[in-house]
Amino acid sequence: MFRDLLGSLRKEAEKRLTQQEEERKREDPKRQEQLKQQPQPRNRRSGKYGRLAAWIKSNYGNNFRDGQTSDEVKNQLEKIFGELDKRGSIGPDAKRGFRTYIDTRKYGDLIKVRE
Repeated sequence: MFRDLLGSLRKEAEKRLTQQEEERKREDPKRQEQLKQQPQPRNRRSGKYGRLAAWIKSNYGNNFRDGQTSDEVKNQLEKIFGELDKRGSIGPDAKRGFRTYIDTRKYGDLIKVRE
């Protein structure tokens, strides 16, 4: 329910930003040239794992403590992923994102990891 609401809000915000950007382009030809010269963002979804880490902290934060090794964190995340998958409470996109987060082994946004 909340996922649908947040998804629709995000889509609406992106749509409005796109419309505003198009209006600015039409208004100012110099701005068009500037936009062409600017480097494109590398990864528009970089905040994705930050939100995932925040969700994990709020729901499973007691399972993690600063100073764990990345292997310990990975094992804990695998358990959480298995639970969610077993219950069927994770969709295919979320499943893919969670799996990618686990596999990247960059958990700095979740806890302070020692190698």
